[in-house]
Amino acid sequence: MKDKNVFNYFKQMYADKAEYKEQMAELKKLPHDYQVVYKEIQNFLWEFTAGSGMDMLEPMYELLAFFQEGANNQVPILDLVGEDVGEFAENMLHEIQAKTRINELKRKMNERVAKEINKEK
Repeated sequence: MKDKNVFNYFKQMYADKAEYKEQMAELKKLPHDYQVVYKEIQNFLWEFTAGSGMDMLEPMYELLAFFQEGANNQVPILDLVGEDVGEFAENMLHEIQAKTRINELKRKMNERVAKEINKEK
């Protein structure tokens, strides 16, 4: 059973990697200014990932689709996201509800507290 789980893990990892490469190829089709803003937002969001960063892939794919629509409609990128790209990225982070480093630290703290409290019982 364990071998099957390992196989499925690697199969999923390969599929995720292939999808990511496809998405990055799509990104390269966008105007340069769109690519610059996308990469900045991506770098910002990856600062808050938990572990491998897989929790940020789906939101990044959604952002790419949003940017593709904007580019197709010839909307200037800063009209699409606003002049404060950092604010846009921060708002996106809050909307994602992904695990953040802070959430991971809080989870570990809660586990330690529960473990210690249960020792005393």
